[in-house]
Amino acid sequence: MFNIESIIRNNNATFYDFDTRKRRSQKPRVAVLTALSIALAILCPKVSDNLLAGFLAVQSILLGFTFNVMFFLVGQNKEKITEPQSIEGQLRAERIKTLYHELFYNVSYFNLVAIMSIITATGLLLPTMEVPYFLQHVGFFQSYLHWLSTSTVPTVIGTIFNDSLMFVFYLLACEVVFSIARVIGRTSFYFERKMGGVSPLDC
Repeated sequence: MFNIESIIRNNNATFYDFDTRKRRSQKPRVAVLTALSIALAILCPKVSDNLLAGFLAVQSILLGFTFNVMFFLVGQNKEKITEPQSIEGQLRAERIKTLYHELFYNVSYFNLVAIMSIITATGLLLPTMEVPYFLQHVGFFQSYLHWLSTSTVPTVIGTIFNDSLMFVFYLLACEVVFSIARVIGRTSFYFERKMGGVSPLDC
């Protein structure tokens, strides 16, 4: 069953040094991404539709890549692997198996963040809702339109909502960049460890 809390928790558990098993704190990363997102939301409170469309296109490509990685991992899990005889080989195989499961959660987390960012970007592309012309002279809607034009409350609410949405958009975009870089890096690391280290080819 799809469990967002489980995906986030298991992804956070993968932040450690693979050799020493020492945990790495995520507070500095979260602080930097939050500060960067706030700065971007202040400096660039609006983004063009073309930029959002390009963002959505890139996200679709990255999602295709990570789903391919996920399908490959699922296929790998079905393969029969010969158990090593030595204790050292068994320990190495166990750590690679752990890395395999961790990579699955890294990919799942990226897919989750990417889908959330797509929803947010799509929300930014939606047009502003307007009262149809034939309803503008109806009692309730007429009073509502008059309130919109004379009160500062709608403007304040709209500004807060827009700034908050832009902050969330930039935060998710930054997390997408970080997550896909980590997925690519850990995928390469997984294959490197699985193959036991491969000597560079002579060109």
